[in-house]
Amino acid sequence: MSSEKRKESPKKDKKRNKDKRPPKKLTAAQRRQEERARRSGGAQNAPSIEESIENFGGVSLYGEFDDYYSRTFGDFANEPEEQPRRRKRKEPEDLPEPKIKPASNLTRRQRKIRMVASYISVFLIVVIIAVTLSLTVMFRTTEITVESARLPYTNEEIIKTSGLSYNENIFLSKKKAAQKKLVETYPYVEGAQVKVKIPGTQVIVIDAAVESYQVQLPGGFAVVSENSRILEVNKQQRSDIPLLKGLKLGETQPGEYITFEKESTKKILDEVVKNINENEVGNIYGIDISNTANIELNYDNRITIMLGLPEDVGYKLRTAKAIIGKSLSPADKGTLDVSLANSDRRSSYFTPIYSDASSAASSASSENASMPPQGSSVNEDIASENLTEYLDDIIE
Repeated sequence: MSSEKRKESPKKDKKRNKDKRPPKKLTAAQRRQEERARRSGGAQNAPSIEESIENFGGVSLYGEFDDYYSRTFGDFANEPEEQPRRRKRKEPEDLPEPKIKPASNLTRRQRKIRMVASYISVFLIVVIIAVTLSLTVMFRTTEITVESARLPYTNEEIIKTSGLSYNENIFLSKKKAAQKKLVETYPYVEGAQVKVKIPGTQVIVIDAAVESYQVQLPGGFAVVSENSRILEVNKQQRSDIPLLKGLKLGETQPGEYITFEKESTKKILDEVVKNINENEVGNIYGIDISNTANIELNYDNRITIMLGLPEDVGYKLRTAKAIIGKSLSPADKGTLDVSLANSDRRSSYFTPIYSDASSAASSASSENASMPPQGSSVNEDIASENLTEYLDDIIE
């Protein structure tokens, strides 16, 4: 008996659990069916419709109403009620993985350097593109001009010799080759430079050589520039260029350079010629460097200027130029010694040369007024106060 109770106890427990369950929710169709059943059950105890409406001719209105209801709501009664659509809840495994940026290990300085490097890269790319376009498409040569002092060559000859051509890029043209070709071909071209003017012009700038002196050759006279380059060879001596004495040359051709036995002789000659040109001392007909300790100049074939040692050459030349222009007359002949003239000691001497006794007597009678005695100091004997001021202005 106890075993039976034990066997039945689980069933009772299940029944009790079923009774404790909450009532099941009915759908709308089920509720309508229950409502209809409830009404039909109540109608059985109530008088029939036929009995209640006997006075209306024996017509059953209930059947008509039931038919109308079935026709109207019968199709929906058996259909399941539409459940509201619910958004499917995504399970954790269905959710997309969040995008997490990896933590940067760069410092602020490193990020700044990287940003600057990126900007520089973009800039370089733009520059490369611009340079490529400028060298391949734009800046074609449309004009070639020549700028120079007076030269014995025409512009057409210079352009043709340079090798520059039209329609070539002004930045890619062979400028250095053109400059070298011009200097090697033309002796009077001391230097050349090719410049560009945007958008399409190339300008050849010529540095013309300066005719400094001439040297006697076995068959003529060679005109030489400041840089000791032979510019031309003539059969006759030119009167507008000083003749150099103390230097012998063999057969030479224009464009060649003079070679000196001693390098010191070349330096002394270059210094004298440079100062003659810079101080614009004209009418120099000869330069004598036979004795480098006593350099002499021939002025207008009537006055010998003694420079002495090649020191303070510029000051000595300015002193001689001032004395000749202010103290001596155009007919005076003699020797002007400025070898001792310098900024500390202003001592110069003029020794006249008389052509005959009458001119000597005439000169002696007027020596106190205008000329010093032979071998006297120019600055002390003939230099008046005005001449001293003039020399100070010119020399300094």
